[in-house]
Amino acid sequence: MTLQVASNANQAPALFTKYIAPIEHTPRTYASEGYVLPSDEQERQRLLFSLLALRLVLQHNVLKAAFGNRVLLAPLPAVEDLKVLECGTGSGIWLLDLATELKGNFHGFDIESRLFPRNAPGNLFFTMNSVTRMPEWWAESYGLVHQRLLLAALNAYQWKEAINEMYRVLIPGGSVQLGEAGPWKSGSVTEKHQTLVQNLFESRGLLLDCAVHIPQMLSNAGFIEIKTEVKTIPLGRWAGQTGIDGRDNFMGVFRGMKTPVLKMGGLGFVQSEAEFDRLLDEVEVEWDATPGSEIEFFIFTAQKPLSSAL
Repeated sequence: MTLQVASNANQAPALFTKYIAPIEHTPRTYASEGYVLPSDEQERQRLLFSLLALRLVLQHNVLKAAFGNRVLLAPLPAVEDLKVLECGTGSGIWLLDLATELKGNFHGFDIESRLFPRNAPGNLFFTMNSVTRMPEWWAESYGLVHQRLLLAALNAYQWKEAINEMYRVLIPGGSVQLGEAGPWKSGSVTEKHQTLVQNLFESRGLLLDCAVHIPQMLSNAGFIEIKTEVKTIPLGRWAGQTGIDGRDNFMGVFRGMKTPVLKMGGLGFVQSEAEFDRLLDEVEVEWDATPGSEIEFFIFTAQKPLSSAL
């Protein structure tokens, strides 16, 4: 997915300009300047943490478990030749898992190819494309479109573009399934960290609270039968292995935001790489010690009407 950032989205709001003095640190590789999560080998190792011979990754396992070990929540159209599209596929783990449950053809795309699976089955293929501008010839080609965890990549305008594009490439009666993280809570250190992340997202023009807006954006695009399912994922050792897995996954996500935060001069919260690391260490300790530490995750499903105009 290529970020086509709105004209002012690369500029920090006036609120943040006094903080913009980059902090020296060891940078990581990012798929685009607008994206706040890394795409380098360290990210690959987090995403591809192996269970059952690399079939599942930690993040996928955590989210799948939270939703009752279900990969698919959206209804499927009654077609003989099902075609599934995943936007921002990353490692392709969701598609790989779904392909063990369904017959069909599976297509994943992203703006970065280094995370694509190697030696995928013949009915799965992966390409580099943009979620905001899919090829014209994809129109009405797919029975199911899936996207998960692109809140760190899309601004408000791009969300509208992406959802409109998903609508366009779906066949009449096809379904979309979107998964996004919501707020997280624990104690005072976590509150400070959440404010830091909010400021980072605002400085990039991103929607940390995209889950609040997605149902209306789906409706505006023409989707019907819009449904939301939300689950809470425990964070920390207090919740046993489930909490440890949730903690390890989301701490990996948040630690991956170091470079953008430090490039923005710490956003008034940290003044060095060591301070950033210490803050995240304190958040992790707080999660482990605070029963009730958790993060919300939303899955939205909707359908394209059987009779619809592109």
